[in-house]
Amino acid sequence: MDCAFSFYSHSRETPSIENKTLTLRSCVGLTPFKREMKMRFLGRTCLIVLSLLPAVSTQDAWTVIGFDQPVIAEPGDDVILPCHISPRLSAVDMEVRWFKDAFEKPVHLYSFQENLLETQDSEYWGRTALSPEALQRGDISLKLRKLRPSDRGVYTCLAYDGSRYEEGQTEVIVAALGTQPSISMDSTQGEQTRVVCRSEGWSPEPEVIWRDRDGNDVTSLSNTTVQRDSQGFLSVSSYIKIKQQSNVFSCLVRSKIPKPDWESKLHISSEYHMFVD
Repeated sequence: MDCAFSFYSHSRETPSIENKTLTLRSCVGLTPFKREMKMRFLGRTCLIVLSLLPAVSTQDAWTVIGFDQPVIAEPGDDVILPCHISPRLSAVDMEVRWFKDAFEKPVHLYSFQENLLETQDSEYWGRTALSPEALQRGDISLKLRKLRPSDRGVYTCLAYDGSRYEEGQTEVIVAALGTQPSISMDSTQGEQTRVVCRSEGWSPEPEVIWRDRDGNDVTSLSNTTVQRDSQGFLSVSSYIKIKQQSNVFSCLVRSKIPKPDWESKLHISSEYHMFVD
């Protein structure tokens, strides 16, 4: 009989490279010299096979995980955009790239164990950082300082180890409560009189709700416009046309994320005397 090595599985599941063991069948019928040469050959084969096992079992074994909930903060805050490598591998020797709108305009770029700030999007100069200690344990979270309304959006964190890359995403919502709505009457010659509601300084875009004296929602009768200022905040202007009769209109400007509401009311008498609450 010849000598041979065999694989035996220790699992009841579908056999895989990881759960197989190399065993040696008995060698009989060979001279001592041939048996020794055969053992050396098979021994080398065994070493080659075993040396390949770790490489096969660890291939494609890591990924990048972002944050499944939005990061909500106010303008001027410092925030952390969570992102990490799983399982926890060191990212010190990897390339780590954070970007929002374009890959080639990184919010932050780390490569060759350095922060490459010359390629950074100018909107983020001096406002981003990665923790060297966190990189050692696979934490590639980004610190973003002095949050601006324009920082809102979805950020991608990408890690590259020289042969493959993985990426995750984290969303940032910049929440700002605008001003108390101002409500007034506006009438131009030849046009129907309007009740106008204005508020500014919002982020993100708020919701505007109109109600009459009986509490009925009359928002469908209104017209609303939104404009963004130079700092990225939003101003809203909404109006509703009225008839020549006594009524009370309320204008509610409400954030679309959990925050307080602002409401103003306008009392209109039949003689168009106005009273603002």
